[in-house]
Amino acid sequence: MRQLVNINKVVDHSRFSITKQLFRGLSQQKPMESSEIVNARINAPHVCNTWDNTDNFEYTEEDFIYQTAPWCDDSPIKLSRFDLELRKRWDIAMNDGVFRYNIGHIVTRILPGPKHYVAQLNTLRARERRKPQEITSVHQQFNPEDFNFTRVQPKEVIFNLVNKTETSSATGSQCSRNDYFKNGVPNGYLVCNGKVDAECSSCETKRPERHTLVVNVSPMEYGHCLLVPQIDKLPAQILTEVSIQVALETILLSSHRGLLMGFNSLCAFASVNHLHFHLYYLEHELIADHCPVTHLGGKVYEMTAVPCPGFGMQLHGSTVQKLARLTHRISDYFIKNEIAHNVFICRGPVFGEDRNSFHTTVRLFIWPRKKFIVGPSTSQGGRSEDYMRKKSCDEFNVACIELGGHLPIKEEAGYNRMTEEEVDEIIADACIPDDDPLPYAKIKEEVIRIGIEEDSSSDI
Repeated sequence: MRQLVNINKVVDHSRFSITKQLFRGLSQQKPMESSEIVNARINAPHVCNTWDNTDNFEYTEEDFIYQTAPWCDDSPIKLSRFDLELRKRWDIAMNDGVFRYNIGHIVTRILPGPKHYVAQLNTLRARERRKPQEITSVHQQFNPEDFNFTRVQPKEVIFNLVNKTETSSATGSQCSRNDYFKNGVPNGYLVCNGKVDAECSSCETKRPERHTLVVNVSPMEYGHCLLVPQIDKLPAQILTEVSIQVALETILLSSHRGLLMGFNSLCAFASVNHLHFHLYYLEHELIADHCPVTHLGGKVYEMTAVPCPGFGMQLHGSTVQKLARLTHRISDYFIKNEIAHNVFICRGPVFGEDRNSFHTTVRLFIWPRKKFIVGPSTSQGGRSEDYMRKKSCDEFNVACIELGGHLPIKEEAGYNRMTEEEVDEIIADACIPDDDPLPYAKIKEEVIRIGIEEDSSSDI
């Protein structure tokens, strides 16, 4: 990995450490057979990292920016230390040809209508992005033989995020035989690049978790990255409390009101079964940024501004830890009941405030939705039998950012003719049917119960 520009020019060098890490070239090794896993060498080196020269972006809670200016404010945005460093490194990657295409071809159109959907034509992403993996269950196990984000090239890595405020669950953990190793791998072995590497022979040594930002080589917009929390644990695409906390901390590091984050569960258009969030900048206000919500119970609200209803929460009146726990309880309920879901995180006015209020916060929305099954045919570009409308697959998929109001359109004809009414019709098709064994009304009852229960809890 080549030397990056001197970061002293952008940030205080003492707040940003460069960690040299061991590169073992595992991406060139063939996958181990099960017999090889059992007989893996127990005296191999304890440390196993996929990239050398991985940089750590260190921060504390003092770096968090809890309020950003509303979209009505025309004042120039003063970018944060995080924004500057992320953008600089993303630009370097673009100039070095890391991406499959540049984003100069993307055009934007605000659809007429009260929702002001932001449509963008991005034909290259539709053609060049990685083919989705076969996904048939919301709680499908991680498969070490499939692609995962420890296999990306070193030049695709932006940095690791390290919260130096405290040694909390979101910043680091002790290497534990009982907690660290999952996915059917024998206890006591490190997994790297989907392969067993070594015995955890020094559990008394603390090994911080890595929460890594990598570029999305098929970008939707400027700065498009993937946040991969707890990357070395190789978790499936199932939200953990730690991962939600890391995502919230990441958006708080930015002073840009247009930094967006999203998560697609399995069977909700996640294409890789390895825990990750999407992150990118958008210079347009979305309906999720300002839409009104209805209070349900505790700190849970209902979002019905788009035709697929969902649930809203906010950082205002809460803490990062409490919001992460509440969100995780809801998503955990979804997982246990095989409910596909999407999450969208953005900035906007505090719930109940005027659209142009300067009293802003972090908003988080989570939608239960109809499952989208990716079988052998759909992973090769075919259609899912379980998704009702062919149009939705041809023009745009209803995933996290689409539910937030941002529509990456796949083909020019659809982009030119798209109307708000058509968008509403496509999004409505993602709703859980009324005759489903677990319809939205029942899900709503349980989410309200969780919200009230969490609000009455005194634990953090």
